[in-house]
Amino acid sequence: MTRGLVLLAACVVAFGVPRLTFAQDGIGEPEVQIGTVLKQLGAKPATTNYPAELELGRTVTASLVSPDKLAEHGIKGMHEGARVTVTRISPDRVRVEADELEPVSAKGAVTLRVGTDGSLNPVAEHTAAKAPPLGL
Repeated sequence: MTRGLVLLAACVVAFGVPRLTFAQDGIGEPEVQIGTVLKQLGAKPATTNYPAELELGRTVTASLVSPDKLAEHGIKGMHEGARVTVTRISPDRVRVEADELEPVSAKGAVTLRVGTDGSLNPVAEHTAAKAPPLGL
């Protein structure tokens, strides 16, 4: 009887112990450095105490300093002082939104792919597919 319990315990330890596993290990994901991204967009952070890396699902708010740099990435017509919001929406993409009230109310948004070297490249925007007309 004791030998059977020892054998059962050995089997449970060998095969039944849960192992720590990760669904997504993050290998190959680019590091999204907030300072680098904001510098490329021509913006400065709204606060001084921000983390170095932008984690997935997190957002950072900044103020536009150089409208020309932001225009190079696809958001045109903004002026210095506009609010710039950067959100990491996937491991290799960020969503950049800019808006301002003065001198004229304006908004703009673009999705950018983050390269392994930290570079930002535009991603083609998806358009909603239209359903074919019903043949009545």
